Amino acid sequence: MKQCLNFLIATLFLQPLFLCSEENEVVGTRPSSITVQIEETEIQQESEGGFIFDQYPSFYFPSSCHWIVAVSAVGDSMELEDGSQWKVNSYDSYKTLTWRANDPLMLTQNTRWFSSYNYRLVNRNTGSSIEVNLFLGPTKGGEYTKYITLIDFAQGIVLLTDNTHWEISSSDAKLLREWLVGDPVIIGYNSGWDSSKESILINVSTNNFARFRQF
Repeated sequence: MKQCLNFLIATLFLQPLFLCSEENEVVGTRPSSITVQIEETEIQQESEGGFIFDQYPSFYFPSSCHWIVAVSAVGDSMELEDGSQWKVNSYDSYKTLTWRANDPLMLTQNTRWFSSYNYRLVNRNTGSSIEVNLFLGPTKGGEYTKYITLIDFAQGIVLLTDNTHWEISSSDAKLLREWLVGDPVIIGYNSGWDSSKESILINVSTNNFARFRQF
């Protein structure tokens, strides 16, 4: 009986979880004229609820690491600790159902050819990874949500609300022209070119990313 009650609570909670919400930053509200825009795909909802993690990890995560707080019933979408919501490649959805709340996740660009998914989430505990696209941005004003507070276009420097400083790769400098103070960003790991810039910053408003070095 208790298990049924818990499932009912999860079902009621998760029905609106992956729908557009005024509490989340909207992806691509200011499309970039430099990069090719990726058509948003609406996440289809299942009649059953998924599951949620009721505890955050008890140990420290650096800003480039993430963890799951909720997954849809069939594993085709998930929510991370900052409230951002991600569409999962159908071929990878089964993996998300085995991931745990305290598994550190690394968000990086997806380098697989001919894939329509821009990013990849790598589970550092299991070594498995999934292809994802950002569907909804992080929670507005949330504890883990980061915003740009200053942009030095001449030096290619960005300052975030957590007081971290970031220097952009010279190869991506042109992208910075369309970023604005107040844009929400999500931090990931750079697995592509320019290894001197170990991170990527995903700008939710322009729905693109650039490579950066934290200093």
